[in-house]
Amino acid sequence: MYEDQVSIGAQLTTILYVVGVIAIMLALAGVILFDAGLSRPGNVMHTLVQKLAAAFVAAAGMSIIGFAIWDWQFNQAFGVSNGLSKAIGDWWLGGPNINTLPQNIDPAVVPGADSYHAFFAIFVLFAAFLAALLAGAVIERVKTMPLALVALVFGALVVPFGGYLVYGPVGPLSNAGTHDFGGSFFYILLGCWALVLVWRAKPRVGVFGGRSATPPAPHNLVYTVVGMLLFLAGLCGYVLVNGFLVPGAGYFGITLNDSGMGLVVTNLMMAFAASAMGGLLTWKISNNPFFFLVAPVSGWIGVAGLIDVVKPWQAGVTAFFAPLIVLGGYKLMIRLKLDDPKVVPLTLGPAIYSAVMTAVFASGVKQGGYFGLEGDYAFQHASIGLVQQLIGVAVFLALGLVSALVVVVAVEKTVGLRDPRVDEGLDGQLDRAVIGLAAYSEHTDSIRRDDPTADEVTLVR
Repeated sequence: MYEDQVSIGAQLTTILYVVGVIAIMLALAGVILFDAGLSRPGNVMHTLVQKLAAAFVAAAGMSIIGFAIWDWQFNQAFGVSNGLSKAIGDWWLGGPNINTLPQNIDPAVVPGADSYHAFFAIFVLFAAFLAALLAGAVIERVKTMPLALVALVFGALVVPFGGYLVYGPVGPLSNAGTHDFGGSFFYILLGCWALVLVWRAKPRVGVFGGRSATPPAPHNLVYTVVGMLLFLAGLCGYVLVNGFLVPGAGYFGITLNDSGMGLVVTNLMMAFAASAMGGLLTWKISNNPFFFLVAPVSGWIGVAGLIDVVKPWQAGVTAFFAPLIVLGGYKLMIRLKLDDPKVVPLTLGPAIYSAVMTAVFASGVKQGGYFGLEGDYAFQHASIGLVQQLIGVAVFLALGLVSALVVVVAVEKTVGLRDPRVDEGLDGQLDRAVIGLAAYSEHTDSIRRDDPTADEVTLVR
């Protein structure tokens, strides 16, 4: 038995990660409730089922092999031969490291084994969270099985490979100076996949012209607002898991830059407050309160990459302009006739903005490497800089767009993507047509396709 693996000091980080697991689950519930409010009354159960299916299929993929792909970077840093195959052998779902009690694992092989196990759970739920967001881009128009296949590849391979590149101190990009903290580069991946998925799924019936049996209008914006608040509450618990709590040394960001837990949570509160003010301005400019309602979410994504390396006023300034970037992305999506008023505008632009603003405010901050290593992986040997941030953005845009095109088009051509029932007059009745169980009574679907008095109310203007 290795008592150091289960000492009080060793358990501190584990407790932090367990809190993070609960927080991500809370944020996931918020995301699901958010889209339940945006869907039509006759599609609520369909939306819930699809998002849950995408979320937990992606989680399964991450648990089987995804965490092992992320861990590959550490084998490379420590000079382990056949690093990828060794990581997969050790950390896939049936591997010895995840199936052995921490007190029975040699700390020379896996230091902090218990916290590593908890971090495994963080990755599994984070994949579920991102996949639920991805599913929200194409509510009320796609089949569940193809969406689940897309989510499986996204969670099992694409998200973990992105994590290998930049999420951790010794990934190829982060070790060279590319900085992330809360997932700005993951949101770039998500935005790219959502963009391709929306393009191939085509708009909902009734959006950009035409009429539907039930106009594509949000049926319950209270659900949407409550979902957003749950999401923000989850962020408050999730944000600190993106780092290393080292007893006696302090708190470090995920790229092993100097930081502090108090600084991170203060910056998060500044992001919420400043983005709300920016959201009020965006509401005034657009005459659409939607941009105020989602402003704190855009503020979070706008600071996700830099929240651990900037001062509170810098976090506030960055977050203030994030809603305006969302508005620009929204207008571009409308111009391109791509039916997604939330996921792509909320993620892609603000995430790229976050990556660039990291260099604006934190250029020169030291990061990368690992404790006790020398040479190419020496502790904090790299520095944040604009060129390296732009390289990271370019790599993740290419990774996101190319992988999404390959996977989504392959799924579309083999098993199909768009549900033909939405073009056969059942676009507002998917609960009964697909699930066989309606969330609301029959009168919610009483709007007739040929009713000339039915107003089309939608977030798309």
